[in-house]
Amino acid sequence: MPRIRAANLAEHKVITRALILEKAQEQFASWGYEDTSFGDIAAAVGMGRTTLYDYFSDKDDLLASLVEERLPQIIETLINRIPDDATPLERLQHLVVLTLEFLATEPTLGRVLHREVPKLSETARRRVSAAHLTLAREFVETYRAGVDSGTLRSLPPGLAGRFLNDLIMSAAQALIDADEPQGDLPVVAGAVTDLLLNGLARDRVEKTFPMVRVKTGRELREV
Repeated sequence: MPRIRAANLAEHKVITRALILEKAQEQFASWGYEDTSFGDIAAAVGMGRTTLYDYFSDKDDLLASLVEERLPQIIETLINRIPDDATPLERLQHLVVLTLEFLATEPTLGRVLHREVPKLSETARRRVSAAHLTLAREFVETYRAGVDSGTLRSLPPGLAGRFLNDLIMSAAQALIDADEPQGDLPVVAGAVTDLLLNGLARDRVEKTFPMVRVKTGRELREV
């Protein structure tokens, strides 16, 4: 165990836990989550590997704890950067750009987390998802305000959030795959907000597409 860093054991554990999270974030940023071992983190802190299990059950638990500790404040700061007088449409644009900026510039909670979440345990994924709730709610409330004001189209329940999330995640992946994420940020953010707000058509096309009838075995079904 590292030297006592406080007047009593309880305070020492709080300080040590914070130090573990700090060193883990540094290791993840430098070497990536997958290539960082519990032993690497313990060595960076100055403790034995087995002692690390007194604080976290495994690496997934450690990453989820890091997200729970750091992400809510980051999201609050992100949201507070949006001008108070922004319209719902402007606010949505700000949310998209600032989210992509975070993913492009924050090496651990942005890029590493985006890559690793699908590989985490179900429990860790739920914890990470819960830590994102404030941002998710902000997107939902902004979209609803835009629909209420008549500046955003109303889509069937559940589709707007799904489409928006998938679009942002695709843009995020494009940044993560880039050699210079920060350099590509203006292009990717500009493209995704233009697609989000204007679609692919040069001029807006108002068209209702008919149901397609598809033969499946002996019967026809509508899709």
